[in-house]
Amino acid sequence: MFYTILDDLIFYQLLYFLKRYSNFELKLHNYFYNKTNIYPTYINTIKIEDLEYIFFFIKKESYFEARTYLKSIRKDLKNKKITIIRADNILLNLIYNLFPDLCIYDIKIELNDLSGFYEISVLFLKDLNSYHIAVGRRGSYIKAINALFENYINFKKSDIPIKIKCKVVV
Repeated sequence: MFYTILDDLIFYQLLYFLKRYSNFELKLHNYFYNKTNIYPTYINTIKIEDLEYIFFFIKKESYFEARTYLKSIRKDLKNKKITIIRADNILLNLIYNLFPDLCIYDIKIELNDLSGFYEISVLFLKDLNSYHIAVGRRGSYIKAINALFENYINFKKSDIPIKIKCKVVV
């Protein structure tokens, strides 16, 4: 992995999470606390096509304890994709937390002048299994992550949006 100083300035910027809860997300907050005795830092629900993703962002020190409840939460909330993520205010750490069990080969960043987005490419080795897990069925997981960055996560000091892509390194 070869980064420039400019890449480091972008990767280590602080992020801002928008907290706008719907009634359903408030119910999820209470449900999660009653189930685990852990307060989630943020909760976001994102609907992509026919799938609904629920992201529970948890403080680092409570993450592993919360992960022990993941199977029972998924059992209770059927037909929804449940993800428990370590909450982190630094972009690079958050990207690694969004793909927790996968081997990420490299991360590259480019500024797309036409769209005005920072395009972050998460590169995986040719092992297509990890690539398909990262993208999700019909690309739904990566679409949910991009919707999360589009609607709920911004840089603290600039308003340039972030778009994440998954690529395979041959």
